[in-house]
Amino acid sequence: MNVNFDIHKGCYKSNKGFTLIEVMMALAILGLLSTIAVPNFKNTLARYKLQVAAHELAQNIRITQHKSITEGVSHKIMLDLHNRDNYQLLTGSRGKRIKLPPGVYLDWTTYSEVDKTIVFYPTGAPNRGGTIAITNGKDSLFVIVSVATGRVRIDDTPP
Repeated sequence: MNVNFDIHKGCYKSNKGFTLIEVMMALAILGLLSTIAVPNFKNTLARYKLQVAAHELAQNIRITQHKSITEGVSHKIMLDLHNRDNYQLLTGSRGKRIKLPPGVYLDWTTYSEVDKTIVFYPTGAPNRGGTIAITNGKDSLFVIVSVATGRVRIDDTPP
């Protein structure tokens, strides 16, 4: 510890602390690091939203399948490829709309050939197997429903 005697004031003073140049350099380094980290954080957040949306869609498909088995009634999932930001869970004339997270949307589906609808019969079997692609504009995930069993899985590559 450096301690100097100040002749003009008649007291001892310490040289602890930072100079203005040292503080400015530290702030400049932090600013540079933050410009590198922020775009990476945005990509990570967008990828996380996409994964959450894919898992929620897969879970809703499984729930719809289980409801059709337990209730003995056909249940449907209708994909909105016009707005591309939602889908509906339908039982008869009643339904529930599920919105996708902001920045995530339905890209394409093989179910567009059958009114954009997945139907689960009381046996638990789907009307057909297919793929639903969801994207955030940069990345895509594919929710795949198997033909006979209705098994649902998520993959990075289309089947």
